[in-house]
Amino acid sequence: MQVYCNIFALEKMGSGDVIYIEPFYGGSHKQLVDLLREQLGGIMYTLPAKKWHWRMRVSALHFALTIPREHSYKTLFASGVLNLCELLSLRGDLNDTYKIIYFHENQLVYPVRKQLERDFQYGYNQILSW
Repeated sequence: MQVYCNIFALEKMGSGDVIYIEPFYGGSHKQLVDLLREQLGGIMYTLPAKKWHWRMRVSALHFALTIPREHSYKTLFASGVLNLCELLSLRGDLNDTYKIIYFHENQLVYPVRKQLERDFQYGYNQILSW
């Protein structure tokens, strides 16, 4: 897997300075965070790769309760499955971190299987996180 992003600033940080949050830890999401953690170190918080709809809706609350309040994180890396805006509103201590959010799938234009009414909440969450 090739990753095209500017990570030079991350390379200078200590291994405890980066926190990876992945609500859908499986497949390509898992490959990316595993690669970054292998190269840069850091601490990872994940949930199993099941029911992505629910992960997008409630994972911020889970991680707000799971991540320790005493920390030295300088950089927060998360995928678009996390509602980052919601997490930061619940955990003000993470507001000063440098945030990197990776949108693996854009939920506003992602094709739906059946011609049903689209649930725009997922795309809206991504816009708020951006």
